[in-house]
Amino acid sequence: MSTCAFRAMGTDWWVSSDGPGVGEVAGWVSEIERSLSRFIGGSSLCRLNADRIVADGRVAEVTRVALALRQLTDGAFDPCLGATLAALGYDRSFEQIGVAQPRRVVSELRVEIERDVVALRGSGALDLGGIAKGWAVDHVHDRLVRAGGRRVLVDGGGDMRGSGAPWPIGVGVDRAILLADGGVATSSAAHRAWSTPSGARMHHIVDPGTGEPARNNVVTAVVCAPTAALADGLATALVARPDRVLGRLQGLGVSALIEDEQGRWWSTDGWQEAA
Repeated sequence: MSTCAFRAMGTDWWVSSDGPGVGEVAGWVSEIERSLSRFIGGSSLCRLNADRIVADGRVAEVTRVALALRQLTDGAFDPCLGATLAALGYDRSFEQIGVAQPRRVVSELRVEIERDVVALRGSGALDLGGIAKGWAVDHVHDRLVRAGGRRVLVDGGGDMRGSGAPWPIGVGVDRAILLADGGVATSSAAHRAWSTPSGARMHHIVDPGTGEPARNNVVTAVVCAPTAALADGLATALVARPDRVLGRLQGLGVSALIEDEQGRWWSTDGWQEAA
């Protein structure tokens, strides 16, 4: 088995495969980040938000995935909240956020995609940070499998995709699953948080109905799904608006482990943990 570890997309990555290509993974992820980051000046996404149109096949592909997830979750996952996140203070990489004064913005963003061209209509900004990492994990996993890997695990800061063997993965508190062939992702309102000058606590998962950080009884969601991108989007949606998403999981062949505000953990039908 070959392994590599590096930092990208604001988080730590760890990759393992019994095939070739592991040494190239950091370069693959760096290239993806240069296209999809909201915080790297000159990225394709930054140019799209500034110029309102860009021709980039990767941006188009990930935007299609993000918009499909918005429809799947009845808007609980929404990539069109970039301007809202920036107004709340998340306008730079998380490591650089200190105390931020939130602002109010009106966002009425529409996204049009024609082949590799993405165009924005109306006000607002596109934010692919909520799905780009999961998509990147899937992309790396699939490239390693195509290169000949039979046992592959890609961990991008908790967004994971594994195949070929039951990989033991720690989730929640003192819990574990066996990830045999699929993805797992965790979203939490307890992390990636910052404060306003008045001391109010803000975090990065926004309720699309209010434009404010989500406040409900779901604090953390861990989702097992066929892909890391789907797991990431559904985990975010469960924290943002659980009322719109919980009833849809079983029909999607997806299961979840959830922590509520009282610190209690509970799981949906189909959730299986390692013995």
